[in-house]
Amino acid sequence: MYTVLITCVGGDLAPQMIQQLKNSKRHNVKVVGVDANNDAIGKFFCDEFSQVPYGNSPEYVQSIKALVDLYNVDLVIPTSDEEAVTLSHSKDLFDNCVIACVDSDMIDVLTDKEKTFQFLKEYGIHTPETRIVKNYSDLKKSVELMYKDFGEFVVKPTCARGGRGVYVISSKYADIEYFDDRREVHSDMDSFINSLMHKLENDMPLLVMERLVEPVIDMDLLGWNGEKIKVVPRCRVNSAVPNDGHILLDDQSLTELGEKLIKIFKLSWLYDCDLMLDSKGQPCILEINPRQSGSVSVSVAAGIPLLDDLISLAKNERSLISDTKHATGVRVVPYKSLYSIPL
Repeated sequence: MYTVLITCVGGDLAPQMIQQLKNSKRHNVKVVGVDANNDAIGKFFCDEFSQVPYGNSPEYVQSIKALVDLYNVDLVIPTSDEEAVTLSHSKDLFDNCVIACVDSDMIDVLTDKEKTFQFLKEYGIHTPETRIVKNYSDLKKSVELMYKDFGEFVVKPTCARGGRGVYVISSKYADIEYFDDRREVHSDMDSFINSLMHKLENDMPLLVMERLVEPVIDMDLLGWNGEKIKVVPRCRVNSAVPNDGHILLDDQSLTELGEKLIKIFKLSWLYDCDLMLDSKGQPCILEINPRQSGSVSVSVAAGIPLLDDLISLAKNERSLISDTKHATGVRVVPYKSLYSIPL
């Protein structure tokens, strides 16, 4: 039995990921799930579940360490940025357990979009036209200039996850509209200036960046010490709602870009990269998340055993990882079922 602890099991697709791990054809997996919410949906699909403090809490690491010892956990997979950061800085406390995230020096780059963009530019990797603003006056000037140059733009935090706090401003919009449980806001310029912009005064620093061409493309990046194991590009059906389904792509240029990202960031384990195209059709990196995608189960459902491969890396069984070919142009659609759970 190989025991895997998954954090933040309250996500929409957590049940699918948990079931995929438990149904592994390669490994005999027991799943321990944790979440700050005692009614997290993943609780009802794990073999064991415990409520833990939030990832940025001083008590978080010790609570995870206690569970690792209690259940003889072999592998910890953090699935939120906060928990990945905390665990990355505490790896030395887990002697007999693998923590599947980057080391602390690189995670500080990946969780700050300003640092990420600077790092990417040093290696000649295309990023959006971006201005960093650190006060309200600079924000006002930057949005006016960006609107003048492009007619539309995006405002987002330098440090955030899951599309939280994203404002998309365009002359194509007539009013304010909210998406994905209010994580993303679309607005015309007048409404943004008059009704929304003042709300950002205490959220500095912010990124003001050109709006890229939809759709959003997610890339699963599986690496080992900077070497590519697998790169899986998939296009979101709905750019504002990543869990609405994906279409798997066969694009050699994207695969090569993913391989380069794994190399320059010296990635081991499984990560998520989000990108879009600029007006010339060139891929632009939006972010590289310091943990696997919340929708990684989409790739697994399409026949790419990324979770099995991740465990094989942790078990030092790389020989079991094959170059899986997936059907391109396949659309993976989420479907929510109803489950009867004993009390």
